[in-house]
Amino acid sequence: MAGGGALSLLFERRRYFADNYLYLLGEGADAVLVDPGDAAAALGLCRSLGARPRAILHTHGHADHSGGSLEVKAALGVPVLGHGADAGWYPPDEDLAGRTEVALGALRLRLHHAPGHTPGSVLLEWRGRLLTGDTLFWGGCGNCRAGGDPALLAASFLGPVASLDGALEVHPGHDYAERNLPFALDLEPGNGAARDRLRAVRAARAAGLEPEPSSLALERAANPFLRASALRPELLRRGLPCASDAEAFLSLRRLRDDWT
Repeated sequence: MAGGGALSLLFERRRYFADNYLYLLGEGADAVLVDPGDAAAALGLCRSLGARPRAILHTHGHADHSGGSLEVKAALGVPVLGHGADAGWYPPDEDLAGRTEVALGALRLRLHHAPGHTPGSVLLEWRGRLLTGDTLFWGGCGNCRAGGDPALLAASFLGPVASLDGALEVHPGHDYAERNLPFALDLEPGNGAARDRLRAVRAARAAGLEPEPSSLALERAANPFLRASALRPELLRRGLPCASDAEAFLSLRRLRDDWT
């Protein structure tokens, strides 16, 4: 907890399952849980910090992120907020479709609709942090195998994601960095940003620590899905379609799907 003007601020990340993350954001007496896929982990985090969230907020609907919502909702008596396009996975009490901001007491979060991984995927921006769900990972992006659309994902990366401030900290829904960054280095062996980030992530894990968040600027230097234009020559060398940045992104997504 850190001072933030007249209000105290709270930002906590908790790992659950093998590599999922849920988040607890607080400002003064107001707090929100983001993506409580595991109810026990979410409620345990709230108890440990003495926090009582006033809502549950989802970046997207997949069950590993929303599966704990109903239990948490019942335990805390709070509403579930999310984009209605993902309502097939969970029932939001408040549909955030068309919204660019959500206000929960003192908390004010900016919303960026970024479809592709799912139709209702959103990015949540709060006080210099960007909670990206399964849209943007450290070193990668979400696949589109479970109700997704690669063309929409490409448009989100080349539109809403590209327009965001590079100083934002990136806080994803999974820790996939050690899987994603070797793929980035396969495409760009000389990419020092990717190499340094992989070294730092591995050092943190070896020490039993969670990786530090990256920034969007660092992702733009290391993450191939934010480097579609720069990677077009490499894709061309590999005989893959890349006549536009969108086509290059789609080739990268297909390449990643098949990469081991």
